[in-house]
Amino acid sequence: MFTLTPAKHRVVYYERGVQAELMATLTGHSGSVVAVSFSPNDKLLASASRDGTVRLWLLPEAETQTVWELGHPVLSVAFSPDGELLAAGGHGGVVGIYRVNEGKAAVEMELRNEVVQSVSFSPDGKLLAIGTGVWDEKERRLSTGSVKLWSLDGNEFVAERAGFEAPINSVAFSPDGKFFAMGSWDGKVRIWQAEPESPKYTVVAHTGWVRCVAFSPDGKLLATPGFSYQPMGSWWETPIPIWRTDDGKLQILLRAGLLGFIRGHRGPVNSAVFSPNGYLIASGGDDKTVKIWHVEGRLLCSLEGHIGLVNSVAFSSDGKFLASADSDGSIFLWRIISLF
Repeated sequence: MFTLTPAKHRVVYYERGVQAELMATLTGHSGSVVAVSFSPNDKLLASASRDGTVRLWLLPEAETQTVWELGHPVLSVAFSPDGELLAAGGHGGVVGIYRVNEGKAAVEMELRNEVVQSVSFSPDGKLLAIGTGVWDEKERRLSTGSVKLWSLDGNEFVAERAGFEAPINSVAFSPDGKFFAMGSWDGKVRIWQAEPESPKYTVVAHTGWVRCVAFSPDGKLLATPGFSYQPMGSWWETPIPIWRTDDGKLQILLRAGLLGFIRGHRGPVNSAVFSPNGYLIASGGDDKTVKIWHVEGRLLCSLEGHIGLVNSVAFSSDGKFLASADSDGSIFLWRIISLF
């Protein structure tokens, strides 16, 4: 069983259909936890932090099993489909691919003048997609973006799409391998079919950054949380667009609207993920809350208690647990009971 670490929290329910309980609070990172990911067998949880480390937490004991030092702030982490490898990337252009069972690095590399903002394995485990922001020395900022594909079989880069007008913040393969998506700082989302060189669709998802791209389990929908500029202090919320991957059309905007005092995220939404059965979507944002939505758009509940901004959310493969990570260095593990 999980060992519960005391934390002030509450679950606010808006509609029937889901129940949530805080099971444990994981502490150990000394900096903001930017990304979390469950292993395919749900026995491990990986976390990436700006303290320069990646931690593997053994479940259900919720204890640290392995710590890797990358030497630079880490921004992304992902398990391979078979769970044998873990990829991580971050500042300094650092990319590490580690053998989980051995606790050793299989590949380590540094991409010069780039910040690795997202890593994602293809469904067959043969490719690792790496989304980056490219440093412009003259302007002293990340000004453009690129996506690179690394072959796990050949241990080499096999493709690169460069020259994007803004850094690439998130990359993801659809579970069926038919589509590839990327989101960038300029609010654009590009959806590719697996092979063609040019995108099948480009949509403007937000007036600000796209923080994350996440496919539904059947690959038919794509969630693109981020930020849309709104006047501060007014009654507003940041909606989460959900797109159809077959034609690039907007399916729905996740927002609570003005139904009484119910509201969605107030501020940037940093992460969203579909539940394994595809009925639920969990999201986390700068308002320090985690929201759980029905895929049809209804806000079911709000999970509150994080001290820091919620940077990342992840469902376990069986959908029974949800991890949420914040800028205070904490990770909450929630038990989720869904009636859908």
